[in-house]
Amino acid sequence: MIDMRYIRKDYAGTPVLDGLDLRVARGDKVGLIGRNGAGKTTLIRILTGEDQDFSGTVSREEGATVAHVPQAFPEFAGTALDYVLEPVEGIRARLAALEEEMGEAEGKRLDAILSRYGSLRADYDRAGGDGAEDRARRLLDALALGRCADTPAMSLSGGERNVLALARAALPRPDLLVLDEPGNHLDYWGLAWLEGFIRDYPGAVLVVSHNRYLLDRAVSRIVELDEGKATSFAGNYSAWRVDRLRRSVAGDMARKADQKKLERLEETVRRFAEIARAHPDPAWGRRLRARRTQLEKSREWAAERDAARPSSGGPSISVTFAGEASRADVALKLEGFSCERGGRVLLEETSLLVEPGERVALVGPNGCGKTSFLEDVLRESAEGSNRVLIGPSMRVAYCSQHGETIDRDGTVLDACLRAGARDANAAWAAVSRFLFTRDALEQRTGSLSGGERNRLQLALATIAGANFLVLDEPTNHLDIPAREAVEDALAEFSGTALVVSHDRYLLDRVATRVLEIDGGELVEYRGNFSEFWFRRYGSSATVTASSLDGRARAIDRAKAPQASADETERRILALEAERPRLEKEMVAAQERGDLRRARDLGSRLADLSRQIDRLYEEWG
Repeated sequence: MIDMRYIRKDYAGTPVLDGLDLRVARGDKVGLIGRNGAGKTTLIRILTGEDQDFSGTVSREEGATVAHVPQAFPEFAGTALDYVLEPVEGIRARLAALEEEMGEAEGKRLDAILSRYGSLRADYDRAGGDGAEDRARRLLDALALGRCADTPAMSLSGGERNVLALARAALPRPDLLVLDEPGNHLDYWGLAWLEGFIRDYPGAVLVVSHNRYLLDRAVSRIVELDEGKATSFAGNYSAWRVDRLRRSVAGDMARKADQKKLERLEETVRRFAEIARAHPDPAWGRRLRARRTQLEKSREWAAERDAARPSSGGPSISVTFAGEASRADVALKLEGFSCERGGRVLLEETSLLVEPGERVALVGPNGCGKTSFLEDVLRESAEGSNRVLIGPSMRVAYCSQHGETIDRDGTVLDACLRAGARDANAAWAAVSRFLFTRDALEQRTGSLSGGERNRLQLALATIAGANFLVLDEPTNHLDIPAREAVEDALAEFSGTALVVSHDRYLLDRVATRVLEIDGGELVEYRGNFSEFWFRRYGSSATVTASSLDGRARAIDRAKAPQASADETERRILALEAERPRLEKEMVAAQERGDLRRARDLGSRLADLSRQIDRLYEEWG
């Protein structure tokens, strides 16, 4: 349906896309991944026709339609229904203008107007223009936004606007939906709904996302953008990751074999050169020249094979939380703690004990009060409230969701010195591991992007040597390699962590205990997020879009899970827990040069991923 060939695009002479090829077939569900700055947004703009300044060709099947849902919701003065209908209203206005022109035109000009009118009318009919209002209202009802149809679009929550943008794009039933980070602002229930929306959409979907669970559950093909080129892989994100690890190990093994071969040839050339010098026989000269030619060819072939192997994808952040574990009995203790905002009680008379070394996930739908809880706990602790006790040996680092705790008028260096850095050199040593340049030390923190603020907060936590991390969406705006670096650091962290996140992969790897804010109460579950989710909502849970505003959730739990479903669920949980352990072992074996062990672990990982995929299909 879409065929992009040898696409090249640069900014000020720096190539972003460099001979890229990409094809999208009807019904494809494609996940587009790549590091921040790899060119994903540039690629989308070219694919959708928004950017015409490139070289190469983009071919589209005749009549194929494309709709794009960008990350940012635009300023819009009308209602939610107006926003959904705006593209259809635009076509109507152009049709009406052409109808007026027809009354005054004749001859060739009339023929040209009729041709334009016929083409535009075909677009209008394809979009179901005559029944657009009724379909738009039904679509909003289906997405649990029917009650918001006549509400100003800009007064909706971030999650509601995300869904509204999807409704607008889906209304004309485009053949290809292009979604740029559609999971932004959605809670777990909203993300579960989004997975189903993408899977069930009748056309093709290309989704850019850093949400690895969404990429596992919703897409069947991964396209990686790296060094200006696109590589396609048939399978979901986890299968792609295992394949990449295995190819990396295979590349190391091939590189090792090439090196041994070159060493043997170099030794042969050295010996032949000695013999040729000692025996002035033309035959030995010919043998020496032949071996030198063979050596040069082998070097060229080895270099070509090395260049074709998967790249490391560029620099990523390096995270280590070195705070030591506390010997105290208490990390955090709440007694009779209450929390409210705007007159609404979020938590009332709550008690909680978090022991040193625990890694606790705080979850709940948008609007339930997770961020307010963290803010009030830290504020009351600082004020000496008798309702909140943070252990005296706890050194707390708070990474807020939007970096509110950082002085926006100060510089990066000021923030580092305040966190405990001795001088500019020590500050630079810390922030450079989070991809900041030396010049960035003098940059005002108020000018940092969302991703840069998150990286700076994590760097400040390492400078402070915190042994109690309070993290509110720590992986927001980070690409997948950076998220994995944060996960690895938290998994190795010996201190205490209290984490709010919509990143299920992160919580599955890190959390050992889950606290859910539910109806003004704090409910505890032991285990990681997947164990909590399955136990709390069951294998028969059907998540609907009404949960997106954080005020209502419709969970259908009419049927108790059957024993077979329970067993499938237990097997999924066990295998999901095994996967990161095997990945870690495989990477460690590769790093220490035990490539046979790494290869064997890669085979086990591939088998395990296939088992998980089959079980998810069985579980439904």
